[in-house]
Amino acid sequence: MSRVQIYRPILTEKTLQEDYDVQRETQEYDWQFIKTKVNGYVRSKVDDPGGTAKRFFLSLFPIITWLRKYPIKEWLVSDLISGFTIGVMQIPQGMSYSLLAGQHPIHGLYNAFFPAIVYSILGTSRHVSMGAFAITSLMMGAAVTPLYPDPIRSTNETDDEFQAAWDAVYDVRIQYSVATLLIIGVFLLGLSLFNLGSIIMYLSDPMISGFTCGSAVHVFVSQLKDLFGVSVGSYSGVLAIVWIIRDVITELTTLDAAGRTKTAATVVISVICCVFLLIVKEINERFKKKLPLGIPIPGELVVVVVGTGVSYGFGFYDLYGVSIVGSIPVGIPAPKPPDANLLGSVVATAIPIAIVGYSVAVSVAKIFGMNFGYKIKPNQELVAYGVSNTVGSFFSCVPAFPSMSRSCVQVDSGGKTQLVGLISAAVILLVLLVLGPLFEDMPKACLAAIIAVAIKGMLRKARDFLPLWRIDKLDGAVWMVACIATILLDVVYGLLTGIAFNFLCVVFRTQFIKSETVTRINGTEIYRKSEKTSSQSDIAVIAFRGPLHYVNKDRLRRRLIKETQIDPALEKAKKKKKKKKQKRTQVEDNSTDSPSVSKREDDFSFSSEVDAKYKDNFKCNDNPTYQNDVIYEEIPNNHHTFEDTSEEDNHVYTISGDMEDPPIVKGPGVTAVVLDCSQISFMDSVGVKFLKKAFEDYKELGIDMMLSNVGDEAMSKLHSGGFIEKFGYDLIYLSSYDAVLDYFRPSVIEETKF
Repeated sequence: MSRVQIYRPILTEKTLQEDYDVQRETQEYDWQFIKTKVNGYVRSKVDDPGGTAKRFFLSLFPIITWLRKYPIKEWLVSDLISGFTIGVMQIPQGMSYSLLAGQHPIHGLYNAFFPAIVYSILGTSRHVSMGAFAITSLMMGAAVTPLYPDPIRSTNETDDEFQAAWDAVYDVRIQYSVATLLIIGVFLLGLSLFNLGSIIMYLSDPMISGFTCGSAVHVFVSQLKDLFGVSVGSYSGVLAIVWIIRDVITELTTLDAAGRTKTAATVVISVICCVFLLIVKEINERFKKKLPLGIPIPGELVVVVVGTGVSYGFGFYDLYGVSIVGSIPVGIPAPKPPDANLLGSVVATAIPIAIVGYSVAVSVAKIFGMNFGYKIKPNQELVAYGVSNTVGSFFSCVPAFPSMSRSCVQVDSGGKTQLVGLISAAVILLVLLVLGPLFEDMPKACLAAIIAVAIKGMLRKARDFLPLWRIDKLDGAVWMVACIATILLDVVYGLLTGIAFNFLCVVFRTQFIKSETVTRINGTEIYRKSEKTSSQSDIAVIAFRGPLHYVNKDRLRRRLIKETQIDPALEKAKKKKKKKKQKRTQVEDNSTDSPSVSKREDDFSFSSEVDAKYKDNFKCNDNPTYQNDVIYEEIPNNHHTFEDTSEEDNHVYTISGDMEDPPIVKGPGVTAVVLDCSQISFMDSVGVKFLKKAFEDYKELGIDMMLSNVGDEAMSKLHSGGFIEKFGYDLIYLSSYDAVLDYFRPSVIEETKF
């Protein structure tokens, strides 16, 4: 094993700064600091206004940067293929997710057009597919459906009257939806103005994973009515999923002859579509490298086209009463502002959707960015999603965010840049202008099957729980709470519960900080908690494993009391009581014991507990009065070595030569404490105040305290909190080993004649 031998003096913060000209950064965040920073920022912009404007414009429109450097020969064909694939996939997914949001399927196609174009211009991710997203669509549907329930067909109602009732419901719901989109867009743009793109850091991966899995359960349950062809009530809030399942079971057990015919036909369509889609997905996953040009089989498009054709050819709606999409308008809607009267009522719905959509989207974008070697700009993503939803609110869209499943298909099909989004939008435009009416006879069961199979990946998030639980119990608990709360309390309440519990776990981690006594590993200067260590009973080295603040300072206080066996508050009370008693009795101590002489004026007398290793190194005469006196002489250059020599006449002892451990003369208890601050990332004012108080109290009780391994941030707080002014840098050491050696370092003391 390689060895290292270092010769250097013992270093405190004072000697480090004086001898080596090393200065700690102790920045005060006062008004002058803020003023200097603001002036510097403004000056950098004013001095070069042209460059500032250019950089702002290029950062706001990333398409200018990547389009100028676009390698046409290498990437164009791949982007064309991927764009056509995503465009084809957007047709069934957009229509399906629009139904999931409680809207007419056509609004999902609008989503695949307007927001996709905007994101391609403003977005920084090359591989996400903008449009409708299952979770945000579900959240939108959970909010809007209870307010404007599905129409229930009466026995005397004609098909045209029932369709008119649905159209009236859709017209009202879309007004609520576009108002929500406007608030989503404004909220995200507001976050971007304050450069809060890093808001995603407050939503941990375990929380997002648990929430996604719970949301997938909601998505699946919400499609049961279309998979079975039954009618259920509109529910939201606590236990809504239970009431939906109850209604489905009730409907299935109380069907009449016409209902059984409709349900049987719908179930057959659903099963065929689901089995087909599962087989196609398995083929795409296993043989994607062997497929022509790497393009996956468009199973969803096949389901839509074949399902529509068969439904039209055999008259499923007329013969069996199977629910179909119905009328699909042709063309692009004219821009129309949202109803201002609805804006105030949708804030509670819009903000959770915005946070969830942005968090999941940026998480996916960052994964692709790391895999393909480019950076995502979270703040610019806020701008892209904000503008996309704001524009979408004027064109009858549902909440627009990237879909995880489509994004994976975009990567697998060879997409290279945001050009894929523009090409897919062109495919959607063709559908809106020409092909839309062809899908009017598509069974809703086909769309429900597409959604049910598409959330397969989201349901797989359940496999994240066991690895999280094995690694960290709190992370596993966060996953479980977020998932169960989302399932039972509904999506919005589940999200809020998951976030709250996640923050509570952060508090747990910062409050219940571990503190432990560490000792030196034999033959090294390293201090760890280990059995193979060199232990000194009269000095304790305490390692505090986290930030020191008002929440956890008492844990450090309890550790100090445990190691020193002294509670300063109680000792002070005892001293006061003793002084009062002494004043009353006026008894003087006539003890004839002579004080020991040492560097710190402590009693270093040998006791019966002294190790034989050190006891044998010292010779004392037979005079019982001075038998325990030890006088040290300093070794030059602080090499900390020893050998046995003595002068019995005047009791002067010289210690030199190599030594493994400091020459420790053990006393009856702890006489010094070293606090290892290597893992104290920061201190607040309460933490600094606690340290000042502890140093004062233990010094009064004859116990020295020292700090070691203090970082810059903690040092800054010690400086601004008055600790340095009061105690100086002499009690702050570069390492715990420096502190221990300096405490036991032999010092030159005048020869004493006895």
